[in-house]
Amino acid sequence: MSQLCANATCKQISHVLCYCCNKNFCLDHLLTHNTLNNYKSNSLIDQINRLHKQLKRLNIDKIVDESRLKLDKWRDNSLKKVHHFYDTKCEELDRYYTGKVRQQQKEIEQLYKKLNELNQKQDTIDENNINELQTNILHLKHKIDKIEQKIIPINIRALTIDNDLIIIGEMKIKGFDLTTLSLPYQTFNISENFELGLASNNQYLLIDQNSDLILFDKDLTIIQQSTWDYGVIHDFCWSSGLVSFIVITEQSKAFLVSGNNLSINSIEGIDNHLWISCTCSNSFLYLTTLSNSIVEFSLLPSFSCMRRWDPPTTCKENEFIKDINCNDDKIALIIVHFSDKIIHLIVRSLTTFDQLFSIRLDIKHLSYQLPIRCCPLKNNEWLVIEANTSQFFHIGKDGKLKRTLTYDQPPYNALLFGSNILVIRTDSTINFHEVLH
Repeated sequence: MSQLCANATCKQISHVLCYCCNKNFCLDHLLTHNTLNNYKSNSLIDQINRLHKQLKRLNIDKIVDESRLKLDKWRDNSLKKVHHFYDTKCEELDRYYTGKVRQQQKEIEQLYKKLNELNQKQDTIDENNINELQTNILHLKHKIDKIEQKIIPINIRALTIDNDLIIIGEMKIKGFDLTTLSLPYQTFNISENFELGLASNNQYLLIDQNSDLILFDKDLTIIQQSTWDYGVIHDFCWSSGLVSFIVITEQSKAFLVSGNNLSINSIEGIDNHLWISCTCSNSFLYLTTLSNSIVEFSLLPSFSCMRRWDPPTTCKENEFIKDINCNDDKIALIIVHFSDKIIHLIVRSLTTFDQLFSIRLDIKHLSYQLPIRCCPLKNNEWLVIEANTSQFFHIGKDGKLKRTLTYDQPPYNALLFGSNILVIRTDSTINFHEVLH
């Protein structure tokens, strides 16, 4: 059957089939089609030739050398940290031995004192006193021998380096999946109390426990422990901008706590409200108040109030803010309406405070006292935990529920520690779960 030419404006009968594009053309438009194809082909060849010349001009050695500067800088900074840690431990070792020697010196002086007392009472000298003194001398000699023989224990763990510290090439974004959550591989037992705090700087984990602040590493080994004498803690978070933890208390006070040695400094100028919860972005601190307001403070060069949002912007009547948390340029709010047994996770833009999405979470039995917390995950996703029913809710970046899970204990707090450790705080344990991607 005869077919018309493939050119839309041509009414002639086609005579030739182009095997390249499988179209029929009349003789006139076949020439035009062939010329156009040749032009396109030549243009593509020119583009490829230019790319080839551009590739040949690349100075790979120079590019590698310039990129290696980043590795060199990382190496130098890392070595500084290692040297600083080494120097700190050397000072600690010196203090340890000096303290031991000073203690033995005191014990020797006590022995001299007892011996003098015995010499002054030669007429009533007791053999039991002599034996006791001899025993003390032997114990002291044993202690001094241990120091002299350098058998004081020094426990050293090999330095482990995460291969993901440096990634060459495109970084593969990994996702979080509740279905792969395994049993905890590490557990630290704590006394049962109402302390709920949990924060990390991806190197160390901070908790509050029995009027102490405790800093753990990723092996759940205690790195630092410091007494807290500044009132009941309401919440704390990590500030990467200040390289410190920020702690808020029931006394409307806020404190900076060093991420290295837990040294504590009071923050002035932000103690006008009863602060309930806190979270930090790279540049700002966000605090919630008892009246359900959210106040934004700049971190540098000093703490200064920048913006404030009040109800009904933050929440409606008969609702209140249970928790807040930042993730990149977004802030998540846990909004609770107890009379209607309704919980919403609302995510807003930190730039405009516009609502990005809201999702209602179905929880049948709400408790006013028990915590409901939200935890930021990778890829702008969220994890919501609820202690009364021990439920986890995994929320995607599109605001849709991806998965739920019932934990075997009531979870009081949670965070993603580094890239692959999910930390769950219960009333009596700190649990480390490996997150498989």
